[in-house]
Amino acid sequence: MAPPTANLAAKSNWLTIEAVALMVLGVLAVIFPFFTGVAVGIFVGWVLIMVGVIGLISAFAGRAHAHLGWSIASAVIALLAGILMLFHPLLAAVALTVILAAYLLFDGVALVALGLDQRKRGVARWGWVTASGAFDILLALLLLLFSGAGSAVFIGFIVGIDLIVAGFSLLALHRSAVAAPAV
Repeated sequence: MAPPTANLAAKSNWLTIEAVALMVLGVLAVIFPFFTGVAVGIFVGWVLIMVGVIGLISAFAGRAHAHLGWSIASAVIALLAGILMLFHPLLAAVALTVILAAYLLFDGVALVALGLDQRKRGVARWGWVTASGAFDILLALLLLLFSGAGSAVFIGFIVGIDLIVAGFSLLALHRSAVAAPAV
């Protein structure tokens, strides 16, 4: 049976591509944090608008389902929230601060667990993934601590830093896979 790093080495070119892409996008987000934060708010607004439209179509196209009223209510809420976020992206960015903090917290816990799992499997440089997870947790706590200052600039900066750290951790995994001896 091949060691865990052998499977990783087979996919290492994709890890490198993903790592470099994450780092480039992260640097752009850090250079333009205001635009990144506003873009996040606008993107989420459009997603909610699409969810609302699809929900309305589904509610009226499938009239036989039992809860037509609740289906319509859910779709209208998504549509209205999306429109609000689209027309007030700065307000959306402030509201997204808490959501982003929750994401970073859960993602950080998952990455720490992944890093510890990689340690058990004997994968070199497992500490990078664990550190990336710990960094996510730290960013989440900062976002929650400064949620009043959670503007588009802050969200854009946090997203950029997170992408850069994630890119470096993937690059470290790639280097570990390439350096692993073939068995």
